[in-house]
Amino acid sequence: MTSILEIYDIVTGTRQVVREFNGVLIEAPNWTPDGKWLVYNSGGLLYKIPPDASLEPQVINTDFITACNNDHLVSFDGSFIIISAASPEDRRSRIYTLPWEGGVPQLVTPLGPSYLHGISPDGKFLAYCADRNGNYDVYVIPTQGGEERRLTTAEGFDDGPEYSPCGEYIWFNSERTGLMQVWRMKTDGSEQTQMTFCEDFNSWFPHVSPDGKQVVLIAYHEGDVRPGDHPANRNVVLRLMPAEGGTPRTIVELFGGQGTINVHSWAPDSRRFAFVSYRLEQPTAAATQTPAQFTNAGDVGNPRLAGRHTYNPATGVYNVTGGGVNMWENTDEFYFIWRRESGNFTLSTTLNFENKEGNAHKKMGLIIRESLDANAKYADIAIHADGLTSLQYRAETGGITREVATALNGADRAVLIRRDNKIIIRAETGAVPRVDIAEIELDFPGEFYVGMFVCSHEADRLETADFSDVRFTRQ
Repeated sequence: MTSILEIYDIVTGTRQVVREFNGVLIEAPNWTPDGKWLVYNSGGLLYKIPPDASLEPQVINTDFITACNNDHLVSFDGSFIIISAASPEDRRSRIYTLPWEGGVPQLVTPLGPSYLHGISPDGKFLAYCADRNGNYDVYVIPTQGGEERRLTTAEGFDDGPEYSPCGEYIWFNSERTGLMQVWRMKTDGSEQTQMTFCEDFNSWFPHVSPDGKQVVLIAYHEGDVRPGDHPANRNVVLRLMPAEGGTPRTIVELFGGQGTINVHSWAPDSRRFAFVSYRLEQPTAAATQTPAQFTNAGDVGNPRLAGRHTYNPATGVYNVTGGGVNMWENTDEFYFIWRRESGNFTLSTTLNFENKEGNAHKKMGLIIRESLDANAKYADIAIHADGLTSLQYRAETGGITREVATALNGADRAVLIRRDNKIIIRAETGAVPRVDIAEIELDFPGEFYVGMFVCSHEADRLETADFSDVRFTRQ
């Protein structure tokens, strides 16, 4: 995958490429209020780069936080940064502040998951999306910490809350009317007003220009995704509408979605904004000689909700949806795409959740399994929604699952290797994994099952991940 950091000029209607990041996933640019920097996240860290790319990207020191997600902001006066990141204690997303020059993050939201989206013009309050009762709603909290206040109560997903520059409104998106639409409310939660009425799109993440006149948003084509999902790797559009209301018009068509424009990215001149588009590399002729030919798929265990998958031969992407309470202790529930094999092998893939929000423990990965029984012996490389990358295994049928956690966070490439009686995993973010990061001794005599999996970690919820560049090699 190539990430392309771009700038759009609403006056000339032109796109300008700032920089292409080959083999690196970057997400969610912010434009600093002095106009000098674009801030983005990659591999759990924050980086800054000048809009003209005159300097190489520079890491912003976030100290003990190494799992930043794509919800981050720079304060209106440019003095501090606000981030959402998987907290070390339980890997749930929480909100922190730190100085612009970097430093030790200070916790703002004791409860998780919390996903930042807005800061008030005076810097005193933060607006965010949070799950407190099984429903994602909009909350606000003092920037220095304190009691959070819930502003929305509608069923379904309310997300993307962002203060208007005048400080009078909070814009957000909600699926309460069926499709995802853009809404606006007073900062106390009153006068919740629908601002878009699009029947062909699911509209996400409204961002108000600094002069308060325009709103840019990202939209998915209706029918391509569920209204409450905002996945990566989709054909999406960026749309512009007047802040006083009106029909949005499409200004950019691109391949992207999650990570493209999750947070405010307007330049201080209100004429330009930054975003990220993506490009999936086409397989080379040599690579197509060894395609991953999986022979079957289905649920393992007895998940309450059945999983499914699709395969796009043009792109080589497996879109895999799975349910299941967990893959842990002495029994498992998940969706599995597999092939029967014997002997040594290497299986590799690039993988991403369509929706990184939700349960921090949901997981996707590659697995070797002695059978399709729920209590079977197995080993896997599991990448969790909060970024945890681990080798999980059950050494004997009906035994307890154990875990070898790695220091790597936010991996989007995974490799599972069998070498005789050893199972080895590799992983990396935005690059080809070349270093073994964990291994165990576990033998699988005779034939076994090997493939890809998704587990939602919730009985009543399905989660979807995309697996691309899938390669299987016998050794």
